[in-house]
Amino acid sequence: MENIQEYIAHYGYFSIFIFLALGIFGLPMPDELLVTFAGYLASAGTFHFVFAILFTICGVMVGTLFTYMLGRKVGKPLIQRFGHYLFLSPHRMQKVEKWFMAYGSWTVTIGYFLPGMRHFVCYVSGMSGMSMQRYMLFAIPGIIISTTIFVLLGYFVQLPFF
Repeated sequence: MENIQEYIAHYGYFSIFIFLALGIFGLPMPDELLVTFAGYLASAGTFHFVFAILFTICGVMVGTLFTYMLGRKVGKPLIQRFGHYLFLSPHRMQKVEKWFMAYGSWTVTIGYFLPGMRHFVCYVSGMSGMSMQRYMLFAIPGIIISTTIFVLLGYFVQLPFF
């Protein structure tokens, strides 16, 4: 964590953006923790609050669009080939897709508030064939509101690991 803090402090907003854009891989740490850390840096005076919000929203948006496109382009073949390693049988995937077609739009918005869910929901959105316009319509409010909440959490709550 210390090395990441130093890296972010040195490279600033750009590093937050890049880490969040690559967040699908969970590197260097979960997105929610990075966004909260950006809020902490704003409270410490390292970042300007408005820029922390803007760069985190943009980074999350790029990361989730990448995940959506990944699901859209290679989603089903990848799940069909390797899904059994994740206990995802074809029958289970059909159930997920059916459920997602019924409730998926709101699941996209709500998924941003549940740690670890945003990339799964984005991937399934792309895989299920949800249109880019519909995805964006439900993703943008979730991204803006959840990211702002996590930045505010880092700004106002002094967590012991920062």
